[in-house]
Amino acid sequence: MRSAIAAVVLLGLGACTASHQRTTTLRVWHFWSEPAQERAFTALIEAFERTHPDIRVETTPLQWSDGKAKLQIAFSSGTPPDVVHIGAEWVTEFAPVLADIPDSLTANLCREFLPIGMAGQRRVAVPWTVNARVCFVHHQLKLPPEPRWSELVTRLRSFHAPPQRYGIGLCSSDPHNVLKRVLPWLWALGAPLLTVYPFSATCTGQTAAALDTLTGLIACAVVEPSRSLDARMRRGELGVVLSGVWMLADSLVLRQYQVLPALPSRPGVQGESILSGDCFAVARSSMHREKAIEFLAYLARWESAATFCHRVPDAGFPAQQPPTSAALDSLLRRAPQWRYAYAQTLQSRLLPSPPVFLDAEYAVEEAITALLYGRSDGAKTTRMLVQRLRAIEGAHQ
Repeated sequence: MRSAIAAVVLLGLGACTASHQRTTTLRVWHFWSEPAQERAFTALIEAFERTHPDIRVETTPLQWSDGKAKLQIAFSSGTPPDVVHIGAEWVTEFAPVLADIPDSLTANLCREFLPIGMAGQRRVAVPWTVNARVCFVHHQLKLPPEPRWSELVTRLRSFHAPPQRYGIGLCSSDPHNVLKRVLPWLWALGAPLLTVYPFSATCTGQTAAALDTLTGLIACAVVEPSRSLDARMRRGELGVVLSGVWMLADSLVLRQYQVLPALPSRPGVQGESILSGDCFAVARSSMHREKAIEFLAYLARWESAATFCHRVPDAGFPAQQPPTSAALDSLLRRAPQWRYAYAQTLQSRLLPSPPVFLDAEYAVEEAITALLYGRSDGAKTTRMLVQRLRAIEGAHQ
């Protein structure tokens, strides 16, 4: 009898051990590292683990300041995580070390966001959330939802009364933000700058003319880094400004500003902002690709992304198509401005992301900052950019 009981106990222990051995640990590195972001992401992971008891998710939060470098080191040393969170602009750079993503994970993507996560013909990342810098307009300007460019300029000049109020806020001396908060204005004025590669080919006469038109607004502008502009928004000091959707979570901003459904532009030009996105991908060297794909499939559901975006306003919007109009309404009903911000995001443009992108971005932001501070003009800036961008492109051939 004792031997029979012992055998049963041993069998039970063996079953427990086998069950434990079947548990897969996925290492996930992500950039949702601010407290509210991390709590929301952790809640999603806990819900996933409850429905997938054979998978345990081990997370490592990264900072935007040095996280990309840590990812590069991990991949080059052969010790990457199984799942990585990357910005849409990084996809091409990391593509060689990422696994292909099955079509099933992107079947429900909004068509406007399908280019995100592609490296040539390969799908190597799943777009999860998307956002753009959208056009905020002070209520005192009394602009219609779709104003003409000339109407916008007239109203912002009337609003301008420094030092209490400034017609427009333009971003300077702020890496990665100068491009997102100034380049869309140049596009609205007809400049093709950075819309195709090679970038040097986009430094045209149209770009020079758009730069000169932009300098004509400096007389009624305040030129400052992003944080200073956002602080002025909260105080209602800016007539027009491009800023992130996170500002819609600020009650002071909601009371004073409307969001336009599209970026005002010159006749014959489509107003577009820069499309940004947060993606998840699987390391090609991962020993747990199948489980990693299961995790990505869970994240890629509308419900998962919408829950996260609701809890973390600065995440933007789900990249997936809403299953019903009611599902979209439940996300956008927080304030009327959210619906127009979503409309602007749908109309935004994804920048090309060749390996030279960061170098090109630095060159363009430096040139725009010099222009905004009166150290250059449109023609001179364009000639200088042609030379610098050609040198950057040539060095990476």
